[in-house]
Amino acid sequence: MCWFQGSDPYPLLCPFTIQDLQLDSDHGQTDIKPQFLVSDVTGNCGLMRIGFKCQNQSATEIEKMGSVQARSWLNDQHFEGNDQHFEGNDQHFEGNFVDAEKAFDNICWSFMKKNLQGMGVGQGFENGIGAIYSEQKAKLIVNNVVTEEIAIEKGTRQGCPISPLLFILVLEVLLNMIRKDQLVKGIQVGVKEYKLRAFADDLVLTLQQPNTSTKRVLELIEIFGQVAGFKLNKQKTKVLEKNLTNEEKETFQNETGLEIAKKVKYLGVNLTAKNVNLFKDNYDKCWTEVKKDLDIWSRLKLSLLGRIAVIKMNVLPRMLFLFQTLQIIDKMDCFKRWQKDISKFVWQGKKPRIKFKTLTDAKDRGGFALPDLRLYYESAAFCWLKDWLLLENTDILDLEGFDNRFGWHAYIWYDKVKVHKGFKNHMVRKALYNVWIRYKDLFESRTPRWLSPMEAKEVKKLNMGSNWPKYFEMIEQDGEKVKLQSFEKLKFKVRDWLHYRQLNEVFKQDRKKGFQVEKSKLETELLEPNTKILSRMYNLLLKWNTQDEMVKSSMIKWAQDIGHDIELADWEQLWTTGVKFTACNALRENIMKMIYRWYMTPAKLAKIYHLPNNKCWKCNETEGTFYHLWWTCPKIKAFWEMIYNEIKKVLKRTFNKKPEAFLLGMVGQMVPKKDRTFFMYATTAARILLAKYWKTQYLPTLEEWQTKVIDYMGLAEMTGRIRDRGKEAVDEDWNKFKVYLKNCCNLEN
Repeated sequence: MCWFQGSDPYPLLCPFTIQDLQLDSDHGQTDIKPQFLVSDVTGNCGLMRIGFKCQNQSATEIEKMGSVQARSWLNDQHFEGNDQHFEGNDQHFEGNFVDAEKAFDNICWSFMKKNLQGMGVGQGFENGIGAIYSEQKAKLIVNNVVTEEIAIEKGTRQGCPISPLLFILVLEVLLNMIRKDQLVKGIQVGVKEYKLRAFADDLVLTLQQPNTSTKRVLELIEIFGQVAGFKLNKQKTKVLEKNLTNEEKETFQNETGLEIAKKVKYLGVNLTAKNVNLFKDNYDKCWTEVKKDLDIWSRLKLSLLGRIAVIKMNVLPRMLFLFQTLQIIDKMDCFKRWQKDISKFVWQGKKPRIKFKTLTDAKDRGGFALPDLRLYYESAAFCWLKDWLLLENTDILDLEGFDNRFGWHAYIWYDKVKVHKGFKNHMVRKALYNVWIRYKDLFESRTPRWLSPMEAKEVKKLNMGSNWPKYFEMIEQDGEKVKLQSFEKLKFKVRDWLHYRQLNEVFKQDRKKGFQVEKSKLETELLEPNTKILSRMYNLLLKWNTQDEMVKSSMIKWAQDIGHDIELADWEQLWTTGVKFTACNALRENIMKMIYRWYMTPAKLAKIYHLPNNKCWKCNETEGTFYHLWWTCPKIKAFWEMIYNEIKKVLKRTFNKKPEAFLLGMVGQMVPKKDRTFFMYATTAARILLAKYWKTQYLPTLEEWQTKVIDYMGLAEMTGRIRDRGKEAVDEDWNKFKVYLKNCCNLEN
């Protein structure tokens, strides 16, 4: 770390060897990109970046996203999505999507270092950057011929963790020039002006007076580029216009040299000048690609859990991206179509054997954790609604509510939507409000603590601020009753005594419904946390959506077959710990299939297809029900008796032969804890062998069972490695079985 100290940075001479030349198709030039750096340098820069972020958070304005702590592309898309829905009457405005020529590769080092010096980042940080970005050279290998050394004086390093931060600090100079220039007119909402949004090198300008504003921006970019190396790529820079005539469009394109496009893709979302095609251009297009992929994957031999994993790892992220960035779905019909396509893939076009609700339920409640897209969409909607409830992010609230006639809480709690019909003319507001109405009574059956009656009853104006007192700040407990605090306590929160009396009248009306004294689920899961909000809300909505499936029909059937009740605690223990004896999905899937009686039986097939014969495939004497084929059939009984005796030989102890233990893995206290892992593997091996000969008269042999359990020893060892269990702990689970093999089967370890 000595190169951080002193007044002059010691240059790091890194001779790069470049083996690939990248051709710039726009200019026919060769682009030289150094492919690696000294690893110690980049590692130290990562540490510098962390410290620099903490101390210089205010160095970039809120419009600049990317590579800065607590800033995300979701914030950027949130603003851009609302810009799309801002109607601005008949004003002319445009969205200018700027594309720079190799933005990261053209940054001038001298300007970058001067900029850091002007920001006052400190001598140590400047020395570190100077050590990396000075006197760098490279050589090319062309047709096995090494060229002369080439001096490198521009561009941030590929793979260097500090490169994005350096780039946005340089770009911030340009953004400040645009913000402060009076000739550049942004979208005006009250006293606030929205000129630009930026995520790393993706820059979008939202401008009024398109001709004059755009030409001025081009001048600023040209001035900035002369010293910083930033160059505009006019061929790839696109413009979306609003309310321009054909003549004005042609004039704009001729004067600026920029193309007006019908559709632009920004941060993964297709944006158009009109909102009517947003769903088609994004959701429909995305799902068409998903269906093609599902068709390809359906030809692969995937297990049930494997197909569910495909939905979780590949389909859900693509849809979740749109849910978080484009809240425009009004009607829920599309989710039924998507659910149908997912169900078709999961069940391979066959009739489902397990209810969709059960598939989507959480694993600790006996489900398969198949994503429910509708609930994920609604969870993402609540992440947007959080701004409406807290009233803190005034930039978002002013943009979304530019034409509101009442306060936000008047719409979401006092039903002012019935008075102001135009509230739902806004695409985003309508979609979010519909989600809120569906869950309002579930979340808040009484007057909520977060409600601000002052904001709700205030005459609506733009840029109203964010310091609105909430009920939890203004009420107090008086015995068993709740009352409004006195004027003396609230005099700093109300304007005068008349304002206090008005507030008291609203309080009396709200008191009729009762007050939520304790924190509600909405507060603890949405309003208070700052992380994992989406997953918190999804788990909450999923729990409510599947609460009628707490006692599943298969659980009742198992109790009827076995002849006694199975406690809910036993089922929960099986779901939370029992199935986790192995990391192998094939073995877990067998237990889940047994729980939900997945296997087709002669009795069920005869009922479905109206077949005359419903006899057991093994004994051909009794009706072939599920429980008969797995336990009470004489031949099956003999098989389980054999397995039971062999397990007793292994464990060297006796225990009761209960069907719930052998068929479901509900061991309880029947088997000591140290022997339960082997018992689970042994019984699972027996069940899988029975399933192998399911529709035949044959039964597995003892040798087949022993071979299968020996194979599972390898799975147990792999499970131990995955879970960081020591080899000794894994061996302890299988020592008795190894002794059994040696004594009874004459097999050595």
